[in-house]
Amino acid sequence: MTRNNITEVAYNVQTVVDAKHCLPIDYKVTNENDTRALSGMLRRTRIILGTANFTALYDKGYHTGSEIKRALTSGIEIMVAIPAIASIAPDENYNMSHFKYDEINDTYTCPQNHILITNGNYYQKSKNGYFYAAKHYKTNACHGCPAKALCTISIKGRLIVRSEYATYVEQNRLNIEANPATYKKRQSIVEHPYGTIKRQWGFYYVITKKGIKRASADVGFMFIAYNLRRMMNIIDKNLLTKFLRELAFSFFEILSSVNAIILKMRHSFSIQPFSQTFYKPA
Repeated sequence: MTRNNITEVAYNVQTVVDAKHCLPIDYKVTNENDTRALSGMLRRTRIILGTANFTALYDKGYHTGSEIKRALTSGIEIMVAIPAIASIAPDENYNMSHFKYDEINDTYTCPQNHILITNGNYYQKSKNGYFYAAKHYKTNACHGCPAKALCTISIKGRLIVRSEYATYVEQNRLNIEANPATYKKRQSIVEHPYGTIKRQWGFYYVITKKGIKRASADVGFMFIAYNLRRMMNIIDKNLLTKFLRELAFSFFEILSSVNAIILKMRHSFSIQPFSQTFYKPA
């Protein structure tokens, strides 16, 4: 699934790109959409970098409460674009975003200054096939409120549903609001490799069609080629050539040493013929 009800027969490539030089440092070819990819790619990135001291930027396709929680509790700062919320109130001034949450008292205050409370129970909800827990918040003031028709069409009054991940979703929103300039860099970072690979080089599809492993190898070669070209622009071409030559020599030296050890082990453990003497009982 890409957006709305549009489906494409394709693999989905998750990519981690560094901001300074637009170099892809990791990729993963998957058969899934973006909603559950955030935390897994972050774990891989933390291993590659050897630290959690970095900021990760994502588009709204990655905005999933459970994934945001895993990222924030791992100590990594994230900024995930917040999807537009459809108007659920007859008047948009009474959408949930206009209800203020009181963390100390665990209550909501509506635009008419009525307090919505919860019974403390969690109810199971589902979204896109995934389940999560949520609390319900209500108030009896709805029945006599002059703005009820603007707020809800329900006879029972307004109901606010707070996900178990709401605290983490709110933290993500605060991260974006505190660093708007940083978040705006996302497209210029991650779209740079794809713009070159797809538009300039013409790689709109993978060559190998049979299996995800072969497709992953195809994509890997694309990123290797891209990174080599980028490094030629970043580093002096002669210096890069020298480094790659030294790297190749080092590899062959290691390979020769391994082969020598294997040959030596074969000579040391030569196979001796096995014989037995059988004795007849007296």
